[in-house]
Amino acid sequence: MITSKSIRAAILSVVLVIFMALSLSSCSFELSFGELFPFDTEDGYENNGDGNQSEDPDINPPADNPTFYPNSGSESLDNVPANNRALLSTVSIISKFGDNTGAGSGVIYSINKEAGDAYIVTNYHVVYYEGVADLISLYLYGMENKQYAISAEFVGGSLTNDIAVLKVTGSDVLKNSYATAATFTTSEDVHVFDKVIVVGNANGYGMSATTGMISVESQALDIEGADGSTITLRVIRVDAAVNPGNSGGGLYDENGNIIGIVSAKTYGDDIDDMGYAIPSDLAKNLIDNIIDNCNGTSSTQVLRPTIGVVVEASAQGVVVNPETGEIIQKHVSTISSITDSCVIKDQIAVGDIVNSITINGKKTTIERYYQIPDTMLSARVGDEVVINVTRDITTFDITIIVTENMISPVR
Repeated sequence: MITSKSIRAAILSVVLVIFMALSLSSCSFELSFGELFPFDTEDGYENNGDGNQSEDPDINPPADNPTFYPNSGSESLDNVPANNRALLSTVSIISKFGDNTGAGSGVIYSINKEAGDAYIVTNYHVVYYEGVADLISLYLYGMENKQYAISAEFVGGSLTNDIAVLKVTGSDVLKNSYATAATFTTSEDVHVFDKVIVVGNANGYGMSATTGMISVESQALDIEGADGSTITLRVIRVDAAVNPGNSGGGLYDENGNIIGIVSAKTYGDDIDDMGYAIPSDLAKNLIDNIIDNCNGTSSTQVLRPTIGVVVEASAQGVVVNPETGEIIQKHVSTISSITDSCVIKDQIAVGDIVNSITINGKKTTIERYYQIPDTMLSARVGDEVVINVTRDITTFDITIIVTENMISPVR
């Protein structure tokens, strides 16, 4: 997260490109006085009489009996344009870390309005700063005021993938709102020039939206993680404005579907409009993994089966869709090395090409090498995994049943 008190946290990494220094920044930040939803003193700050703001230590806890606008949340959303629903599926997040207060964003992954329950996805760095936040509060669009704060608990996350899941239980605010779950669509279908919408809690001022397009559909980004270590994220790059506080918010397509979770931006005197989002396919696999493995348990980590092979893109290029004219990147995903502990070392060989992975009947065609570890995030103990490979001119299946000793935590 970016803080006004910590240079280390503000400047997350430095990348040299064409002899120009660029700074990469995550997009949550520590609030300065008066930045949180500046409507009135109900925003959790009180004027101390000299024109400045003094912090109320109880900024986040919700009111016991919030009042709601008449008929709030009672009408159908059927006539609401899909892209407008992005406002209703994104939340502002305020996290307290001891004496520090940070701002970020989140996306509603699933919701039970009748019960007031929901799962929220955000960035790990939004809720982790020298430890998980002491207090996490969410705010819905149009209800960004202290009395409508929604308490959330940390379920689990992955620091190296910068994804975390939060849980809300029995919230009256959710019951009396138009909050709705976001619709996730595949990030494998995004292309350069596609229009996008970024929605989030920019600068800690509450919900806002910016528009732009896809600049790069997939790239690796080295950045400093929430604990200060260097991590590598696979991201989509966009030219839509991304600002401090947007971290964890939604990157939506023009139809209002989630294609990514906003995570970072590049900033510098000569740099404009370089924001980054974690692709929706990866984010969704991580979210489901966290919910399945962490909810109701003492674990807070992602768990993934490991087979014991290393895969690389042995060839890459582009193809043109003959019907749409779209230019699509493709990789040939080849086994480059096999470990001694590989569970299929007697069946697979260096040089084998991985064509597809099928988990419990759901097939993923491997057209980019990163799809292999991403897909394995959805495998659980007892699942059947079928790997289709080509060796020379022969194509065949290798079947694995996932066992406990194959499971490894993902930091």
